[in-house]
Amino acid sequence: MKGLEGIKVVELASFIAAPASPRLLSELGAEIIKIEPFTGDEQRTQGPGYGMLRDDIEDPAFDMGGLKKNWLSINLKNPKGLEFTYKLIESADIVVTNFRDKALVKLGLDYETIHKKFPHVVYAQMRGYGERGPERDSRGYDATAYSARGGILMSFPQLGESPVNVPAAFGDWNASAFLTAGILAALVKKQMTGEGDRVVVNLYHVACWGMQHAIVSRQSGALYPRSRKFVPTPSNNCYQSKDGVWFLLCHAAYNKFYDEMAKVFEIEELIGNVDYNTLEKLTANKTNVYVIELFEKAFAKKTFAEWEEIFKQYDIPFQKAFTVDDILNDEEAYANDILRRVKYDSYGDRVIPTSPIRMSSVGDPELWTSKPIGYDTREYLQKYGYSEEEINHLIANGAVKAYNGENLEFDKLEKTSAKEPID
Repeated sequence: MKGLEGIKVVELASFIAAPASPRLLSELGAEIIKIEPFTGDEQRTQGPGYGMLRDDIEDPAFDMGGLKKNWLSINLKNPKGLEFTYKLIESADIVVTNFRDKALVKLGLDYETIHKKFPHVVYAQMRGYGERGPERDSRGYDATAYSARGGILMSFPQLGESPVNVPAAFGDWNASAFLTAGILAALVKKQMTGEGDRVVVNLYHVACWGMQHAIVSRQSGALYPRSRKFVPTPSNNCYQSKDGVWFLLCHAAYNKFYDEMAKVFEIEELIGNVDYNTLEKLTANKTNVYVIELFEKAFAKKTFAEWEEIFKQYDIPFQKAFTVDDILNDEEAYANDILRRVKYDSYGDRVIPTSPIRMSSVGDPELWTSKPIGYDTREYLQKYGYSEEEINHLIANGAVKAYNGENLEFDKLEKTSAKEPID
């Protein structure tokens, strides 16, 4: 048995945060049955908003949340469509949704209904805001519930600058990992007791979890947004080299390494000077700004290549501040199958991140691209015992939508980008 092989997931979700969780589960070996409305997941329309081209066959933007799934299109408001959906859920282990509560109740797909009918099912819901409180029925998206309300927009920029531009769906991808963790915990309970559970994650809560240092330290006086010129720990800060390269120095143990840093960075004012050798003194005397200025001047005397050699020689934690272009050309990302190459017929060669999780029994996961609306509807109806006559009747009566074009190839990703197998 490989990973989650044999585990079946029914996905009733749109956009990124909720669908990304089944994608994680799929890369661990689970079978994903994605149910879309006849118009498709609204995420199918989002590519141009990211500056990306798309068509009904190939959609690099939609593939981000849509890899390795099976695509059914069902009218959940049609009694026969709902009947088929219930059959899918009955045979499934997990249901994932991001529908709002009132819509779920109206459709007969809320937790209480599903748990009563199919008590073995793990039911997972992604929300913008919590189940309680004033925003319980509000729409919540990555940009609003996570980035704006979660303090990301106002805490990440340098002090005095305008709100930061957060990459689209940044919070969605992070939130999907939490939903997946909850699902797997509930799956363990189901395996032990035979009964499913309800798992709920909301984007605002995930943002506050990530903002934990800021929220807690603010109560002791820490400022957010901050300026790199005023941080309490000069050795845990961003600096720029002589040739204009920004990098992050991450020597948080300032007191322990003060003497070494003063010598290695060739800062005469600090060598042997006990006035600045602890964070406690810097905080009490408000001299952190002065030390930061000394660090800035020192790092501006050598190129990044020269500093890189010195940092490695003295085992000083650092990292060049990468741009997205740097990531796209990073050997580390390909050596570990972090980025996987995709060959699109219409858009040429691209890469896409894979799930960060690796299980030895699964290895680097086999992946396929997303499919047109209803591509697998007919095949799944057949699997669940529907005759051709019944299938055609369901299609004719608007209960399901089935793709009726030519057969297509979705095996467009290489098996792995890594050259070495996982140990």
